[in-house]
Amino acid sequence: MIEISLQENTVKLTNTYTNEAEVVLDLGVKHNNYTTLSSQRLYQEYTSMINNYEVIKKYTYGETTLLDIVAITSLVFNELMNGKHTNIRALEVGSWFGCSSYFFANSLKTFSENNILFCMDTWNGSPDTMSHSIANYENAFEHFKSVMRYAGVYENIKPIVCDSTIGMDILQENFFDIIFVDANHTYDYVYQDIIKGIKKIKVGGLLIGHDCECYADELPPHLLHGDNKHLDGIEGYHTGVIKALDDIFGRDYSRFNASLVWYKRITQEDKDMIVQLEKKSSISYQRTDELVKAIKDSIQFIYNSSLDEKTETTQILLTDLVQVAQELENTMAEISGKINNKSIKLKANLLKSALIDYQITYENDFPQALMVLESSVIESFNDFWKCYSELDGSRVE
Repeated sequence: MIEISLQENTVKLTNTYTNEAEVVLDLGVKHNNYTTLSSQRLYQEYTSMINNYEVIKKYTYGETTLLDIVAITSLVFNELMNGKHTNIRALEVGSWFGCSSYFFANSLKTFSENNILFCMDTWNGSPDTMSHSIANYENAFEHFKSVMRYAGVYENIKPIVCDSTIGMDILQENFFDIIFVDANHTYDYVYQDIIKGIKKIKVGGLLIGHDCECYADELPPHLLHGDNKHLDGIEGYHTGVIKALDDIFGRDYSRFNASLVWYKRITQEDKDMIVQLEKKSSISYQRTDELVKAIKDSIQFIYNSSLDEKTETTQILLTDLVQVAQELENTMAEISGKINNKSIKLKANLLKSALIDYQITYENDFPQALMVLESSVIESFNDFWKCYSELDGSRVE
């Protein structure tokens, strides 16, 4: 258990089991902005803000713990005390009813009225979660705005009503000083939010996130190796968050004490890494172009040459074609995770299944083969091709 204490201009976290203590925020020492903002005033503002926790939690139906709020606010305070503290541009990806938004915005406002927090959310809740059900009964966005006005921070907030898969793409690169990622917690979303966050934040900026219980190598073995990236919390772990962080950073990020908050100072090397990851993604497209063309040409050949009688050449071609379709499905499964497009993976699977069905029909019930070719194989390929053609905007050449 972690005990939080605010006294003598400091914020201290103490592990009550080991009695180990850590000062996570010291407002009594001289810092870079000491002449502008007195330590006493900062401490008073911080204490007043933290004392509002129960009220804010009540009105935002907040699930963020006080420890996590202390982690987020301490990171923001330390950042602004020791560096640029005015005209800060921050982004929160996933705001919901605004529990963390209030503390984030208030921390920024403490240093300057010119500091702005952009809050990005659909305010529809995450699919298949309780938040989505709540959104069906209450206008979450209007509630968010009302609470932020009541709390006195709405003037420092600019809402962006948009899914992060779209919204992050339209934001200016190298624009933000601080980004906080706390939207959909499944792997595909978290991975993309972090990757895009690195592109949108300035070199030297602070990237923060939520719901990271441990490093990946500290997960129980069955969770570390299990297929659970798509789950939003399992056995007390947000495996999607943990595994996305591991795939991007390994252990090259920090966790804030015993909280669920993680953070990373973004370097030019991190930005260069993203470029390399995107280049690898474009190589996959090059291979899939070859696979798609091979399948298209083979279907055309079969349709034009083997409708009257069964041939050994076509049987051999079908065996090879199913293998090509399997490789295409595997490749599209990898790409779908990177671009957060599950539809293309499904279309590739349906195309492979149609080809297998046609192969079986061709060998065992040849008179029905033409019907299967036209109604299943060609239709499945056309569906896949339409979806695949729409990926052009996601490619990195």
